[in-house]
Amino acid sequence: MHPFVRRILEGGKLVRYGAKAIPEGGWCSMPHTYVDGGLIIGDAASLLNSQKLKGIHIAIKSGMLAAETIYEALATCDTSEKTLSTFPQKIESSWIKEELWEVRNFHQGFRHGLWAGLLNAGLQLVSGGRGLSDPLRVGPGNQEYQILHRDLIVVDQSDRFKGDDVLTFDRLTDVYYSGTRHEEDQPSHLHISDWNICADRCVREYGNPCQYYCPAAVYEMATDKSGIHLKINAANCVHCKACDIADPYGNITWVPPEGGGGPNYEGM
Repeated sequence: MHPFVRRILEGGKLVRYGAKAIPEGGWCSMPHTYVDGGLIIGDAASLLNSQKLKGIHIAIKSGMLAAETIYEALATCDTSEKTLSTFPQKIESSWIKEELWEVRNFHQGFRHGLWAGLLNAGLQLVSGGRGLSDPLRVGPGNQEYQILHRDLIVVDQSDRFKGDDVLTFDRLTDVYYSGTRHEEDQPSHLHISDWNICADRCVREYGNPCQYYCPAAVYEMATDKSGIHLKINAANCVHCKACDIADPYGNITWVPPEGGGGPNYEGM
């Protein structure tokens, strides 16, 4: 909707839609990358250059290093965590660390807004990635949610954002253009650990943010005679993983759906 971007998009036609959460925390948010019988690579290992928003080349390199580690483990018939622990050492000795170390505080610097982020980015360029402080620590994104009042919960779907069907579109239209397909009779691949949190605590403390941050209208707060409850439209899911990451209670777990269903990002 920015005037500069609007001029570029005017006259265009929506042909594809997609959504994906990306690990902008970078090097300083990297998880434990090895377990018994497995290694974590690519986006799952937070291997993304958040300054350039590029990570495919890093994912490929991490996959190559993982293959080397796995080959060595299979050669000794030992795929234990101890044997696979050489994987992060391979990452640190490769160009992966060199690239990510220089931008390790980039995304975190924007926590307090644009100007603070630009200042931090400038300092980072001349200090080898250090920025305002090193490491620049920030809390999980869900801690930034503003506590909402109960009367702000959107129950009436007619109040949802609809878009102008020219430059902006409602979420169900976006889902259609994502090519998402799921078998309707399969169990939901979005697992809720405690439904009571959704119907009570999350209502009072956060106003059920899942109904807002989900780009595919998967989560819907419905009302009936028993009160407010969470309704999951799992067939809409575009597998962006935002709910698994952003839920303030860690109450939602995304797992692969049966039959390999999901979005078809052809041409994107």
